[in-house]
Amino acid sequence: MPFSAFEAVTVVTVEENQDAVIVGLAEQDSGDGACLIFQCSPTPPGTSDIATGLDTYCLLDQDGAVHYGGVTRAVLEPGRLTLTLTDEAARELGVDDGIDTVKLSIPPRETGRLAKGLRRILTYGNPSQVPQLIGI
Repeated sequence: MPFSAFEAVTVVTVEENQDAVIVGLAEQDSGDGACLIFQCSPTPPGTSDIATGLDTYCLLDQDGAVHYGGVTRAVLEPGRLTLTLTDEAARELGVDDGIDTVKLSIPPRETGRLAKGLRRILTYGNPSQVPQLIGI
């Protein structure tokens, strides 16, 4: 589901456990509505990850779409996050023109946590998959 389907992100989750580093954006506390998850491994990619192209972050949405890499530019500004996606990622995630913006209705301290989490995830692994980051 494209970001434009979000009325606004009201919940930001940033966590790290033994299996993954996760940043979740959700429309509602209950988990209903739109969501987008950014995820990467907490450890560097291994040989098999590199061989299969899974040596980068992934994006997941509430409809079950999953795409590895695919963000070419990420801009975090007060009150909004804009992602520019590759054509393949845009198709997989249902973003018509490859650029989507979501309104952030979160406290300022959450914006800092979001920026730190996104930087960690979007710079993970394959250097050719690292997007241009602005405000992150």
